[in-house]
Amino acid sequence: MDLITLAAAQAIAKIALDKFVESGAGELGKTMTAAIAQKVEQLGTAVWNRIKGNATAVTVLEGAAQEKPEDMQKLKNYLYSLWKDEQSEFAQEVKKLADEIHLELTQIEDNSSMTVNNHGGTNTIYQTKTGKDNTNFFWGTHNHDK
Repeated sequence: MDLITLAAAQAIAKIALDKFVESGAGELGKTMTAAIAQKVEQLGTAVWNRIKGNATAVTVLEGAAQEKPEDMQKLKNYLYSLWKDEQSEFAQEVKKLADEIHLELTQIEDNSSMTVNNHGGTNTIYQTKTGKDNTNFFWGTHNHDK
């Protein structure tokens, strides 16, 4: 195994999400956009560069990539030991990538429509967004002549 495979990177990402984000690992297999795949590969490469000299770790990673439960657990234990010091540069790099993957997984695309209403020529515009999590914007000026 000269380079990390996407399956191996996904195994690492699931473990990293469980460790650093506490959620999202179950969502990883459901939604694999190009942006998420790129982040997963970055995370996998970061870990791969750290473990590639350890033959046992590489063998366990290969088994985890094939979704062998015992190898997944061994990989989890091994990676958790590497990330034990959460303030280490390596753990912080992994946490940052896990957070970015989680953000991509949980980002909700909002395709709802926006409506602009200009009432009575007052130069005040009300812009409202319809749909889930409505967002409303109000701006403008009122000019009153005396």
